[in-house]
Amino acid sequence: MKSRGLVVVLALVLATLATAGVFLYMQGVREDAKTGGDLVTVVVSKVDIPANTELGALIANDQFMTQEIPADAVVDGAITELSQLKGRKASAFILAGEQIPISRVEGGGVAGGVLGIPEGHQAVTVALDAPRAVAGAIAGGDRVTIYATFEGVPFTPRGAQGATTTTVAPRDAVTDVTVVLIPEAEVLRVTIPQVTDVPGQESAAAPDTNAELAITLAFLPEEAQDFVFALEEGKVYLSLLPPDGVGQAMDPITTAEIINPKKNKA
Repeated sequence: MKSRGLVVVLALVLATLATAGVFLYMQGVREDAKTGGDLVTVVVSKVDIPANTELGALIANDQFMTQEIPADAVVDGAITELSQLKGRKASAFILAGEQIPISRVEGGGVAGGVLGIPEGHQAVTVALDAPRAVAGAIAGGDRVTIYATFEGVPFTPRGAQGATTTTVAPRDAVTDVTVVLIPEAEVLRVTIPQVTDVPGQESAAAPDTNAELAITLAFLPEEAQDFVFALEEGKVYLSLLPPDGVGQAMDPITTAEIINPKKNKA
C-alpha cells in the first residue's frame, strides 16, 4: 500500500513539473518573440469596412486597434500605423479583425498616387451633366471615348480641297463640326452629388442624377491640352466603352455631311 501511494505521489509531482515546464517554455517563447523582434504590431479594424468608405471618419470614431502577430504571419504591405489610413478611402472590402494590406487602401503605395494615375499621364477633372456623362453609369477604371463639338468652324468645301495651293475658303464658309477628340481615356474617379434632405421624406443619402458629375480622367499631356481647349471653346460628350472595347478615331463630321451624307461622302 505504501509503495502504491508513493507511485501516485511521484506521478502527481511529475505531472506538476511537466505542466510547469510547458508554462515556462511558452513564456520563454513569448519573451523571445518580444525581445527578438519576431512579433509585429499591425492595425486592424473593429468593424467591417465597405469599399469607398472614408477611413478618416473611422479613425475619429476609434474603430481601429493594434495587434501583435508573429512576423512570419504578416501579410505583404500590412498597415502598421494609423497615419497610413488618414485622408484615404478603402478601395476594397475590409473584414473586422483582419490585417489591412496597403493594396486595399485607395492610392496607398500604388504608383500614380492616390488616383493611380498611369505613368506619363496627368489627371484632369471636369463637371458634366448626366446626359453628357452616360447618366453617371461610369466609375473609376472604366474607359471612355471623348467627343467634342465646335460651332462656326471655317472650312474648305470638299470640291476645293487640293485644287490649288492657294485655295482659300470664303469668309462665310463656316460650319459646326464634331470630332473624336480622344478615342480612349481612362476614368480615374467619379463623384456623384448626394441628396440628403428631401422635403416630406425621411432623410436619406441618395445619388442626385440631375446634378453635375465630377469626373477625373487620365490624359497624355497633349490630350489634356486638347481636352481643356474643347471644354473652353466647345462642348464635350463621353461615350462609355465596353470592358473589351477599343476606342476608334474617326474623321470630323460637319453639318453638311449629316444633312446629305451620300453626296458628301461619295
